[in-house]
Amino acid sequence: MKRPPTMKDIAAELQLSVSTVARSLADSPRISRETRARVVSASERLGYVVDHAARAMRSGTSSTVGLIVPDIRNDFYSTAAKAIADCCQERGHQLVLAVTDDDPELELEHLRNLRAARALGFIIIPSVTPAQETLRLMRSTPHVQFVRNCERVESDWFGIEDGEAMRLAARHLIDLGHRRIAYIGSTVAISTGRDRLEGFRRTLNEAGISIDERLVKAGSCDTEFGFAAMQDILAQPRRPTAVVTAGARMSIGAYDCARAAGVAIPGELSFIGFSDSPTLRWCGDGLTTIALPVRELALTSTDFLFRRASPDWTTERPCRVTLKPSLLQRGSTAAPHHALEPA
Repeated sequence: MKRPPTMKDIAAELQLSVSTVARSLADSPRISRETRARVVSASERLGYVVDHAARAMRSGTSSTVGLIVPDIRNDFYSTAAKAIADCCQERGHQLVLAVTDDDPELELEHLRNLRAARALGFIIIPSVTPAQETLRLMRSTPHVQFVRNCERVESDWFGIEDGEAMRLAARHLIDLGHRRIAYIGSTVAISTGRDRLEGFRRTLNEAGISIDERLVKAGSCDTEFGFAAMQDILAQPRRPTAVVTAGARMSIGAYDCARAAGVAIPGELSFIGFSDSPTLRWCGDGLTTIALPVRELALTSTDFLFRRASPDWTTERPCRVTLKPSLLQRGSTAAPHHALEPA
């Protein structure tokens, strides 16, 4: 079997030193653009492939960047993954995607594997209850927390202004004349669930509107919970005239339940979704929804991770970055058809 070409072969063909070839392949600014082009051309012609394992052994890190998400079926996370992958590719790095299903043991296994592979760092949406070893690995490895913020680890976090998202949704319904408004969101055990519910409550309280706790549902982030939560809400003796959903997948579950029950949207129930996935645009006349700057947030957090993983990084204080959501008005919200209830 013919042995694979090495940097020595490239150096011999171009009459350069091995160190010059190595620096050229690493895109070093110390090497002229012309020489780098010659080396790259020769490496492609000879079929040279970079030995990433050897490079990782020499440098202590590989070109791998990890992205750990709870669920790739969520359009928010898949959009973010594409943006992060694009950013990594532009920098000559490879993205490794890991899905946890919010399972702490699976999350820990993924982190161990990334650590064993000498990953440059990782971007993580933490699970609801991370294991103690997961927290230790997070403290000792360059990383960025994305969307969710686990406060037990004082690390850099890039997220959405979740309270503002719910303020926009609730305020829109209040301005339309709704007073009996339901809420479906994720568990308050995670930062996003807690902050979104607080934003919803605060907005109604500031408007002088009482909250019927039977219409507030907080649980898991999937479509099944959204469906079940809407079933409970529709089973109440006095139904709400509007509902706010605070999660992408639960929005779909809640909407499917309402349609299956024959509820007219927005005639009987105004409905606000979460995130701007194509699915929400195709529901009836389109769902009014909270749009999130997903790609911008993903690119910003990835750029920061590369700076954070640099040997020159000196800042010790955790970075906190939040981006603003916006409200997209479509056909799923309208003024209630009955006489307005007193606030």
